[in-house]
Amino acid sequence: MKLVLGAVLLFLIVGGGLVFAVRGGFIGGGAMDESSAVAEETTQNVLYTDTDTIHKDITLDLSALSPEAKSLNLNGMNREAVKQAIHDAYSWNLVVKNANPSIDSFKMPDLSVYDQVKETEPSSASGESDNDGSVQTVAVDNPYASVTIRPEATSFAIPDLIGEQVETLVEQIFTDYEAKIAEESASASADSETSGEAEKSTDASEAESETENMTSAALSYTLELQDMSAQISDYMKQLAIVWKMSPKNGDITSYDKESGEFVFGGSVAGYAVNAEATAQKVMASIEQHVYDASIECEGEKISASDSSIKDLYGTIGSFTTKTTSNATRNKNVKLAAAAINGTVLQPGEEFSFNKTVGQRTEAKGYGAAGAYNNGEVVQEIGGGVCQVSSTLYNAVFRSGLTTTYRRSHTFAPTYVTPGADATVSYPGPDYQFINNSDHAIGIRAWYEDQTCTVQIYGVRVLPKGESWELVCEKTTDLPVPAPKIITPEEGSESAGSAGSEWQAYKVIHKADGTTEKVKDHTAHYSGHTPKQYAPGTTESTAESSIAESGESTAESGSTTESTVAENGPKPSTDETKSTTETKPAPTPETSPAETAKKPEAPTPETGSSHEVIEAPGAAEGPDSDDIIQDGP
Repeated sequence: MKLVLGAVLLFLIVGGGLVFAVRGGFIGGGAMDESSAVAEETTQNVLYTDTDTIHKDITLDLSALSPEAKSLNLNGMNREAVKQAIHDAYSWNLVVKNANPSIDSFKMPDLSVYDQVKETEPSSASGESDNDGSVQTVAVDNPYASVTIRPEATSFAIPDLIGEQVETLVEQIFTDYEAKIAEESASASADSETSGEAEKSTDASEAESETENMTSAALSYTLELQDMSAQISDYMKQLAIVWKMSPKNGDITSYDKESGEFVFGGSVAGYAVNAEATAQKVMASIEQHVYDASIECEGEKISASDSSIKDLYGTIGSFTTKTTSNATRNKNVKLAAAAINGTVLQPGEEFSFNKTVGQRTEAKGYGAAGAYNNGEVVQEIGGGVCQVSSTLYNAVFRSGLTTTYRRSHTFAPTYVTPGADATVSYPGPDYQFINNSDHAIGIRAWYEDQTCTVQIYGVRVLPKGESWELVCEKTTDLPVPAPKIITPEEGSESAGSAGSEWQAYKVIHKADGTTEKVKDHTAHYSGHTPKQYAPGTTESTAESSIAESGESTAESGSTTESTVAENGPKPSTDETKSTTETKPAPTPETSPAETAKKPEAPTPETGSSHEVIEAPGAAEGPDSDDIIQDGP
């Protein structure tokens, strides 16, 4: 019995020693436990701090892309890796083809003009722009206001609509993951504070913790594609607007410089896209998980008229102004007129003087002539070109077309009635108008024998028997600005001039003989600042004062002449008669490279008007010419 008790006691002593040795590290196990604890702590630190990469088993079901798509395990992936893995599971290249049978005759609208602000104003660094005048703008209906897509003429690549949904899903996955990690990190921190109690946890609590970890590892997501029919329908509606092709009923298409005539094209059928039917074809492809199909749009042909439209074309607006005897200025006018001559605008197309003429440079043949710069008459390359834009504006007005941007000069012009001018400078201000008619129009413009003429060639815009006239009336005389004190070295004294304000009217002459007078716009013109020597200055100014006075008188008489020539009878004095005599419109030059062949004068049928506004001071010679130069 004693022997048995001794053996049991010995066993307990030896067993207890072994347990103590294992737990205490006597047999080398302590080092292993310490290494494992460090590794576990390192893993937890990475898990809780690197939330840009997933460190858990999270699955993503991609069967919505196609039945064959496999699920993804996101463990070890960052955002970009997850996105790329999803994109690799499908190929998006849905393209809609333009099925227009007359595609070779289709001209895409220039949508780029709606992607940028119009350059009608001068840059802030420009000091040579005549940019203080009154601005007139007219907003016209923009048929492409709702268009955000930018297709080609023959095809449209539909944006990746799945990719847009992938971005949202991936962000949601990582947001959820970051929240889960933050929750576990907070829990681990709380556990570390009660580590003593944690060591005494029972096997049941360990099993519970293990179950929670397994649940965390079992997180999963499913890619669910949202309904894309609304987006596809919107894209196809936009496409129908952009790809719409109106039938061409033999309108003018180009200008032949050799003959000086506009060229008429043949009849071409139009085309209209059926947006609803095309959207259905695209959605059918998406629902079949075919994301790289080439789909022809559905549409119908619009028949063109077989009757000739050539007989309907004629001069629908015309205007002529008188230039001066300054050879350089007249050359500038001639070059600018030649630059716009032969321009063809399709329905809805907008004309820009600066885009058409371009920058006026010596390389193009333009010379230095009088222009305004900060209220002073200076020599500027291209001086006098504003007379061409002003003449064009008056022709456009009389044709019934819509001017969309016009700015008056800083100082009252003399070659047209104040209020009827349109100043230009490069790159701004600009002069712009839109072809709001149903047919293509052409511009004829030429200079000859000190006259500038512009005509609009097209199909009548105004009702039959109706014509428009632009009448401008002075409403206010503004005071002469305060004088500027100068020294003899800075120039001669001048008397200055008063400013003025004008009201422009659209006078509508109707077929029944009645007339309607409607306010159109107003114009403000500054006065010239007087220049005076300081008191006590002994420099003689008699000669310069006389010259300035003579020039001012010439300009004042010139303005009167312009107003009378356009708005009413001439005064009866002999002096006025000699200056307001209107010369008949000369025959334009026939040089094919620079001018248009002169058309026949418009008949009453066209309803257009052809006026000659003589630039005053033309007979006085080059010296007085410097006074009347407005704009570049």
